[in-house]
Amino acid sequence: MARAGFGDTLPEPSTRARPMNEPPDQTATAAETATAAPPKRKSPLGIVLAGLAVIASKAKFLLAGVKFLPFGKLAITSLTMLTSIWLYAQMFGFSFAVGFVVLLLLHELGHGAAMKMVGVEAGWPIFIPFFGAAISLKSMPRSAHDHAVIAYGGPLAGTAASLACAGLALVTHERYWLALAHTGFFLNLFNLIPVQPLDGGRVASGFSPKSWIVGAVLLAGMFLVTHAPQLLLIAVLALVSGMRKRAPMEPMSDEERTRWTVRYFGLCFALGAAMYFTHRLLEPAA
Repeated sequence: MARAGFGDTLPEPSTRARPMNEPPDQTATAAETATAAPPKRKSPLGIVLAGLAVIASKAKFLLAGVKFLPFGKLAITSLTMLTSIWLYAQMFGFSFAVGFVVLLLLHELGHGAAMKMVGVEAGWPIFIPFFGAAISLKSMPRSAHDHAVIAYGGPLAGTAASLACAGLALVTHERYWLALAHTGFFLNLFNLIPVQPLDGGRVASGFSPKSWIVGAVLLAGMFLVTHAPQLLLIAVLALVSGMRKRAPMEPMSDEERTRWTVRYFGLCFALGAAMYFTHRLLEPAA
């Protein structure tokens, strides 16, 4: 039995003889014209999303197999890193994609170094295209202070890497380094929004348990302006994180709360100022 498909919605072309003075079959002519029309070119975003869908469909089985190979964890980090570079390169060019992913790597290595400082074993970084990267904790921190140290290490290392890019821009006068610096400042400032699972939520919750309200307002405002789907995912993860039962931690002392308040807002202010100045250099006033 023949199945109904898209082609069955069009009438079958007539096979009877047509007199010379009878106008041509308009349906058939339209169908032939549509068939002959050249296919539309896909946008770069469409290409990236299509590639991401294919990779996502295979990634689960691929990563599961690679993990058991010698140096499997290093291979997974390298594979996800190269995949991210390839996808970002489709939109921003290869050189910027490499620099951007290196900034993400340094951010995650900052988390890893902070984990070692407080005696928590770190996993290997995993890159998630269009969402950044992540590094797992193999054990939980003992106190809210240690939790803040781990969360703060990423933005701090990312800020240092972005400052290095800004320094190279001043020395070489190349916009490439300035663009990387500006992007790094923005990403690390965004990461300090006080809502979990972002780093800012893990830091701010230690000195202000109600800080997530400010983070929720900021995320909602950014979504209304940008309509970025990543913000919706962050909101869902924040909701899940808020409903999850956490292991009890030793709370911060009054002195620790004061210190972390100064550190948190100090880094936010420094990143905001760096964003402003790099933006002015990238787009000087006429």
